[in-house]
Amino acid sequence: MESGLELFSSQGYAHTSISAVLRHAGLKDRYFTESFSSLDDLMAALMSDIYEEQITRCTEAIGTDQPLRDRARNMIDVIVGLPLQDPRKGRVKLAESLGAGPLTARERRLGLQRMSGLVDSLLREGLHDPRIDTATMSVAVVGAVSEMLLSWFNGVLDISREELVDQGLLLFEAITYMPGDAPSVA
Repeated sequence: MESGLELFSSQGYAHTSISAVLRHAGLKDRYFTESFSSLDDLMAALMSDIYEEQITRCTEAIGTDQPLRDRARNMIDVIVGLPLQDPRKGRVKLAESLGAGPLTARERRLGLQRMSGLVDSLLREGLHDPRIDTATMSVAVVGAVSEMLLSWFNGVLDISREELVDQGLLLFEAITYMPGDAPSVA
C-alpha cells in the first residue's frame, strides 16, 4: 500500500501499473494478487484508509464541549490539514482517485457520505429553519469544501490555509445563520 501511495501520488494513477507497484515494493507478482484483485482495488484500499483517518480526526474535532462554531471550524481545519501533513494522501484523495475505477469511486462515495453524516450532526444542532433539510445541506457543504480544497491544493485558489478554513466556516455559518445572529469569522 505504501508503494501504491507513493506511485499514485508521484506518477499518477493512470501512469502506474501493478508491475511498477511490485517493483517499487520489491515484491513478486503473487503478493499483489493475495491482497488485491486490481490496481483499482489497491487505490480503493488507500482511499478507505485515507477517509478512515479523516473521519476519525473529524469525529474527535467535533466531539468536544466547544461551541458549535468552534467545532465546525476544527473539523474544516482537519480536512484542510490532512493533505498538508502528507501531500501524497492529498494528491491521491483529491485528484488521482477521480481517474481510478469503480471500486475507488465507491470508496470515495462512502467517504463523502460519512463526512456528510458528521456535518449533518453539526447542522442539526445549529439549524432553526424547518425548511432546511440537514441531510441535503450536509452533502452540499461537504461537496463545496471538497472542491474548495481541491482548487486550493492545485494552486487555483491563492489564499492561506487559515483563509481557506475561514471560507469553509462562512459556508457552514451561511446555512445555520438566523436573522439576529451575527456570523463572523474571527
